[in-house]
Amino acid sequence: MTGLGPATGRVLVCCLVLTACSGPGEDDAAVTSTPALVLETDGATAAPDPSAAPEEAAVTTGPADLPEIDLAETVTDPELRGALRWVLGLLEPGAEGPAADEAVRRFAPDFLEEVPVTRLGGVLAQLRSGGPWTVTDARQGEGTARSATLVLDAPEQPMVMTMAVDAEHRIASLSFQPDTSGEEPELTGWADLDAALDGLGGQSQVVVGRVDGGACELTHTTAGLEPGGEAAPSASVVKLLVLSAVAAQVQAGELGWDQELTVTDELRSLPSGVLQDRPEGSRVTVREAAELMISISDNTATDLLIEAVGQRALRSAADAAGLDTVRVMPVPSTRQLFQLGWQVDPEVRTRWAEARVPETREAILADLPEELELDPGAVNGPRWQNDVDWLLTGAEICSLHARLQQQARDEAAAPVRDILAVNPGVTTGEPAAYQAFKGGSAPGVLALSFYVEDEAGRGQVLVVQTRSAEPVDELRAVTLARAALRHLGAPAD
Repeated sequence: MTGLGPATGRVLVCCLVLTACSGPGEDDAAVTSTPALVLETDGATAAPDPSAAPEEAAVTTGPADLPEIDLAETVTDPELRGALRWVLGLLEPGAEGPAADEAVRRFAPDFLEEVPVTRLGGVLAQLRSGGPWTVTDARQGEGTARSATLVLDAPEQPMVMTMAVDAEHRIASLSFQPDTSGEEPELTGWADLDAALDGLGGQSQVVVGRVDGGACELTHTTAGLEPGGEAAPSASVVKLLVLSAVAAQVQAGELGWDQELTVTDELRSLPSGVLQDRPEGSRVTVREAAELMISISDNTATDLLIEAVGQRALRSAADAAGLDTVRVMPVPSTRQLFQLGWQVDPEVRTRWAEARVPETREAILADLPEELELDPGAVNGPRWQNDVDWLLTGAEICSLHARLQQQARDEAAAPVRDILAVNPGVTTGEPAAYQAFKGGSAPGVLALSFYVEDEAGRGQVLVVQTRSAEPVDELRAVTLARAALRHLGAPAD
C-alpha cells in the first residue's frame, strides 16, 4: 500500500509503502517484507550493512533514565540486528548521511527506486531533530519474514520502527510511525473489549467460540448483533479457507505438500509477500506456498494455491466449514481483488456490490483486464463499502479455525497445524500451549483471528473485525488484542 498523510508536529508524515497485505493491500497485522519507506505521523528511513559485524552493546540513543535494551538478546538474526544498529546510528545527534554509495550498498534496489537517497537523508534529518531516541522495546518478527520492530522513546513523541531485510541482508522496508499502542485495558468481560474497540472508530465486532470436534460453539458476540456477527470484511483471514481447500486436496490425494507450483506473470500479485519478486518460472512447493500465505500473508503464494485447487475445491471447503457459499463464492484471487478495487472503473465496483449470486460475480471477474496494471501506491483508499473484500462473519472464521484443526488430525493434513502456528500474531508473555493466527488488513480494514489451546488441549477462537472510512490504528488494535488474549486464557470465575 502506498499513501500520503498529513504533516504533524516536527516530523514529515507520509507513507510510501509496499507493505505486507492479507487482502487488497493488507498485512498480517504487521509483517512488512517488501521495499518501503513509511513515514506516518513521524517518518523516516534506514538500512543495514550486510558486511558489517554488529556490535553487542546495549542500544541507547536517548535519556539515561529509561531502560536500555540489548538487541543481542531480542534480535537473534545478526544481519538484521546489524541493520537496526546502523539505522539507529543515523538517528544519533550530529549524525549525517547516508552517502549515496553507502545507501546503494545497504538498501535493496527496489527500495531506492521508491525512496531516493536525497529524500532519505532529509527524512533522517527530521527524525534526528525529534530525538534523542531510546530503544525501550525490541521484537524480532515471527514467521518467515526477516523483520524486527523497535519502540523508540523521545521527549516529544515515541515511535515504532519496523524493518525487514532481504536474502542479501539489504534493507527492503523501513517504517517509522507514532507509538499509539497505549496501555492494555483491564478486561473483566468481553463487553469491555467491545467498548475499547469503539475507540478505534468505525465499526467493530468481536466473536468468541469454543472448539470441539471440528465445530465452533459461540460464547460471545458483540452486543446488538446476531450470534456470530455480521458478514464483514476479513481481508487475508480468508486465506484460512484457501488452506482448508489445500488440506482437503492433499487428504484426497489430488495434491501433495511437495508438489511444485510455478510463478508466472499471469499469477503474480502485489505485495505483501516475497513470491511476487521471484523470476518467471520459479518453482515453489505447495508446503512453502502455504507457509508463506499464512505466516507473511504472501499474496502471490495465495493465488498460486487458488489456481492449484480451483473454485470447486474452495466451494467444498466453504461448505465443510459451514460458510454461506452464495455470499462467499467465487473466491477472488488477491490479484483480482487488487484489480477490482483499484484498477477498474468505479462502475465495475458498483456492479460487484450489487451482485447477489455467484454467477454474476464470476462474470465480473472474467471481464477483468488480463494485465495487472496497478502501482501499489494507488492502493490507498477503502473499497470495502463496495464489498471489495472477502466478507465473512466471525462465526464463519471461528468455524474455519475449527475445521482446520480437525483436518490436521489426519496424517496427510498434519502440516496444517505447524503452518498455522509459524506466526502467532500477538503474544502475551505467557504463551499458550498452542496458538494459531491469521490476520489481515486493507485500507480501512483490520481483521485478527486466533485459535488458542490450553495445556488440556481445549481450544478457543477469538475474532476481531474492524472497518472504517479512515485508516485503522493497528498499533492500538494489537494492544487490545493482547488484552483480549489474556482474558481468553484467564480462568473462569
